[in-house]
Amino acid sequence: MGEEVRITILSENTSGRQDLSAEYGLSVWIEADGAGILFDTGSAGAFEFNAARLGVDLSQAAHLVLSHGHFDHTGGIPLALKHSPRMLIHLHPDSIRLKYLSDGKGKTMYIGMAEQSRQALEETSSQCLFHTGVSRLSEHVFITGAVPRRTPFEKIVEPFCLDVEGRIPDTMEDDQALWVETAEGLVVVLGCAHAGAVNTVEYIRGKSGRSDIRAVIGGMHLMNSDSRTIAKTADAVGSWNPNLISPNHCTGEAVCAFFQERFPAVYHHGRAGTAFVFSA
Repeated sequence: MGEEVRITILSENTSGRQDLSAEYGLSVWIEADGAGILFDTGSAGAFEFNAARLGVDLSQAAHLVLSHGHFDHTGGIPLALKHSPRMLIHLHPDSIRLKYLSDGKGKTMYIGMAEQSRQALEETSSQCLFHTGVSRLSEHVFITGAVPRRTPFEKIVEPFCLDVEGRIPDTMEDDQALWVETAEGLVVVLGCAHAGAVNTVEYIRGKSGRSDIRAVIGGMHLMNSDSRTIAKTADAVGSWNPNLISPNHCTGEAVCAFFQERFPAVYHHGRAGTAFVFSA
């Protein structure tokens, strides 16, 4: 492995610099094992704008990993392919399904992959690798594939559905995360953690055969969760004793503030432009 692992937040709901764009979405650039990995593409192209200003060369992306099929993580797929047309694309088969959010009154809103992103995947179908289980991207980088739901307190509370009538629940089987193995512990990158942040990290610990969590970065989807779920999530994070906890995006501002108060020594909000460097 190279001398370091570098993780840069390319796009997020907030920006850490005035010259960078913010958008509702998430995109993360990962440099490990001598290769570039783009983890999600945000919603409307902020990742490309910010990458140019941050000195990130998107043409060096060997892999594109899609954490799930919602619009705020897949909107920039065509732009990513423009920069690196031959990169491998890793996704769960359900990511390309039509996805909706129900209002509970018979109306739905489309929240899935935009048509231009879907079309871009169709045009590069030979580069698309569909994963349902753990897969290795490089010597030290892995993706989870579908994450079994085992924690009793982590539930999908939003009325996600797979049909325009809102009758078929979307259990978000396509949700997946990424981790990097380093000598000092596992660095976990979450998209939205619809499978549960605790559930996901515990799954990674089991599959990697390692219990040492060095960092947890990304969306933890707690913005609509009740206080019990938030508290139990924080308890689990504390039990891992990470060197860095960096929740963002769909974690929710109030929950991020709670984590900052709970873990002041290791908390760092991952805004657009934030970079973390880990020794290998």
